[in-house]
Amino acid sequence: MRLRQRLGVEWLVVAMLASLVIGALNYWDSLSSFDNLIYDQLSRLDRPDPQSDVLIIQIDEDSLAAYGKWPWTRDRHAELFTELANANPKAIGFDVLLSEPSDPATDIEMAAAIAGNSNVFLPLHFVFPGSNGAEYDVKEPIGPFASAASGLGHVNLNFDYDGVVRRMSLCFGDKGTDGYWPHLMERIYEAANGGSSPALERLNSCDETLLMPYSRRGGVSTISYSAVASGEVPAEFLNDKILLIGATANGLGDQFPVPIGDGATMAGVEIMANGLGALTADNFIRPLSLWQQLALSLVPVWILLVGFWRWHPRTTIVVSFGLIFAVLAGSLLFLRLHYWFAPGAALVGLILVYPIWGWRRLQATSDFMNEELRNFRLAKVDIPIIETAAGPVDVITGQAEELTHAISHVRDLRRFISDALSNLPDPMFITDLEGNVKFANKLAQTGLDDGVQDLALDDMLNRFVSSEDLAEVKEYLALEVTPVAHDYVDFVSLTGEIFALRRARVVSDEGLLRGHIHYLANITEVAKAAQEREEVLELLSHDMRAPQVAILALLDGQAEDETRARLEGHARRTLALADNFVGLARVNSIDFVGEDVLLSELVAEANDSLWPLTKARAITCEIHDHSDGAFVMGEPSSLYRSFVNLIDNAIKYSPDKGVVEIVLRNIDLDREPCISVTISDQGKGIPDDMLEQLFERFASDDGAARSNIRGTGLGLNFVAKVIERHGGTIRGENVRDGGARFSVLLPLAPEPVD
Repeated sequence: MRLRQRLGVEWLVVAMLASLVIGALNYWDSLSSFDNLIYDQLSRLDRPDPQSDVLIIQIDEDSLAAYGKWPWTRDRHAELFTELANANPKAIGFDVLLSEPSDPATDIEMAAAIAGNSNVFLPLHFVFPGSNGAEYDVKEPIGPFASAASGLGHVNLNFDYDGVVRRMSLCFGDKGTDGYWPHLMERIYEAANGGSSPALERLNSCDETLLMPYSRRGGVSTISYSAVASGEVPAEFLNDKILLIGATANGLGDQFPVPIGDGATMAGVEIMANGLGALTADNFIRPLSLWQQLALSLVPVWILLVGFWRWHPRTTIVVSFGLIFAVLAGSLLFLRLHYWFAPGAALVGLILVYPIWGWRRLQATSDFMNEELRNFRLAKVDIPIIETAAGPVDVITGQAEELTHAISHVRDLRRFISDALSNLPDPMFITDLEGNVKFANKLAQTGLDDGVQDLALDDMLNRFVSSEDLAEVKEYLALEVTPVAHDYVDFVSLTGEIFALRRARVVSDEGLLRGHIHYLANITEVAKAAQEREEVLELLSHDMRAPQVAILALLDGQAEDETRARLEGHARRTLALADNFVGLARVNSIDFVGEDVLLSELVAEANDSLWPLTKARAITCEIHDHSDGAFVMGEPSSLYRSFVNLIDNAIKYSPDKGVVEIVLRNIDLDREPCISVTISDQGKGIPDDMLEQLFERFASDDGAARSNIRGTGLGLNFVAKVIERHGGTIRGENVRDGGARFSVLLPLAPEPVD
């Protein structure tokens, strides 16, 4: 797997793992202790002011000193409520449980004193688990007190896992049922403000708890219980106040840990006062829902994950610390907006994802370097450079050092190749996929002082190719696939020299096309030699044939005698030698240019051209055509001459009055449609020592020939070259009943495209 693909898979795994971990931490609230610690520290930065009209009448050490140890008889509380009846407070909350009866007389006295006040609210609480298998039991004040009070409210505290009271339940049970109980502070709020608090109205369920914003410790105004009960406090001081009565003295069991940050505890009645302040100011802190919490926890982690693909490592580590700070700042911002975003899961995700991704990326890179270095060592080209041996180091450093040596080797190899290419004896240049020249050797840069880099391909060609050949060269370069039969193009340069331009593909190790190499080989001397050869062939074709044709013309009409027959035979033999020699030379020197040829018709024409020979010896040539008008892609002239040679040989080696049989039929060879032509004679056959070299040059057995025209040894070699040029095969063999048979197999022409 390539590095980019593997890193993509590794990144996806790390991203999914981090997302699942963050989801699990949020779902199971696994980091609540850490989140609470962060909440406690952040909440210290913006504590609300205490409610000014709330007064705590505290059962403090002075009160215990005045009235004795706790619990007091209820006539003491009756004294307090009697004094309070002289004032006009907004509401009174008595945070002392009255769920157990005591002396009936004192209970009645206290109930009467309570009834003498308006808006007195008494507490009830819940006991978990309940009796007789119930989930909980409700502990209300005893009958006289419940009847005398204006209302009841629960005072159960909500403890977090660490035992700290941070939250408040504004109600218990379901609204509209007998089991519904608002909080005692909600009851007081309703009495003081004439309606339910906005916080309670927004609740979807009593199961929701709200975080309380605590004011500073001791911020709520207090006064001693004994001072009020003894009449030392003027009634005017208590007017329009919300009075909360509760224990604050140490040792009374009503002190609880709160998130103040100094580690001390707070009395339950002061906790109630803070809850009432939050109800009045409507500044409870609402925890985000699970999905909101999860989404906000994933955002910074996914920002970092995406950044892994875009940023440098230095940037990534800076952004990582920035995201940690941003998460904490976001929690503080939400806290100011009265929402709580627990940052623990997001911070853990950021802390985990960076080292895990760094580990996996380092491992993938190390494995990739190992593979690439192994491939480099296998494909290393030895050039004369000096390598320095590496000392003992760790794995990654060792790989880095080996990679450094490999890069140095490639750099030296590049310089070596550049120097070699620059000093080639012919012009050479390399272009990219856009056709811009990226490299040119010295000869290709001749005449340009500023070099040819980024010169367009057309401009480069204009420097070398004459205007007459420019179109042909561009047509060759426009081919998507370089032809195999003719993989170069000839052209005349502006200086009159002849070049062969060959283009080669430049591909990457993955097989992707990167550009092309253009090599201009100077073939001026070769072209001149080819021209001279063509002139020689013309000389052979014309000047050697002309005398023989003239001799045959002079002999035509002369009386038959032995001398005439011999002269005619030698002339025809010399003429055949010239034709075969020229044919062989041209077959090897010119490109194949084929056309659709009806093979049965061509074979028939070749046979008809030899009619004088068959007539002279009373030989019959029978053609059996089963080819159904099959066409082949061929050169008519060379194919015609090949079948003339084969039929001529069959006539030459046949006895007088013999039969030459020519059969054409269609066959399939390896699912490829072909046409077969067999030419059989009734001669003595081919000698065994000739079968192996039958189609080699100058291989001939004229001893078996029955005609006056002897072979030259070039005819079958010419036939074999032509058949091979047409993509076919030829085979010579002896027939069991006597005679020789030559079998030619040619591929059918492709069907024409509409």
